[in-house]
Amino acid sequence: GKLIVLRSIEMNLDLRGEGDMEPKSLRQLDLVLGAFHSSLRRTDDQTERYLRAIRNPHVHILGHPRGRIYNYRLGLAADWSRVFAEAARLDKAVEIDCYPDRQDLNLALLKLAKQEGVRVSLGTDAHHAWQFEFIELGLAAALKTRIPPERIVNFLPLSDLLRWSSSTTKKNRVSRA
Repeated sequence: GKLIVLRSIEMNLDLRGEGDMEPKSLRQLDLVLGAFHSSLRRTDDQTERYLRAIRNPHVHILGHPRGRIYNYRLGLAADWSRVFAEAARLDKAVEIDCYPDRQDLNLALLKLAKQEGVRVSLGTDAHHAWQFEFIELGLAAALKTRIPPERIVNFLPLSDLLRWSSSTTKKNRVSRA
């Protein structure tokens, strides 16, 4: 078969859920994974922060949602039921970060995500080629929590994936208006 490379990026999100790229540039991409990379040690409820990120019209996938790292950082707290329900309503996805030190979302949160009907994305957080094998940890978590394959964006046929990302962007522009 033919190799197709999608135009995509992991975009940094600020505390308001806004990205650090120009909307004009983002509109040229097939997929945008939005993720928080700062203020990850806060102990107060971050639900509104997550809701703003999910409502960002350019974000398709919320990356490493809690921002946890084993034995280093606990991760952010939120009303995950509300966050996942809003992601499902807007047809956004949340990432299962397959990196062993992260495994973010954990099994309890994945069960809740499934219950709320949100899509998931498997991401390895790989910084080296050998780390792509971490995908097996995310697959195991998805299997254990019985996430249906059709709710995992990585499993979508290319045409369906592009249709989803395009419709998600359009829906979110309308819903924010």
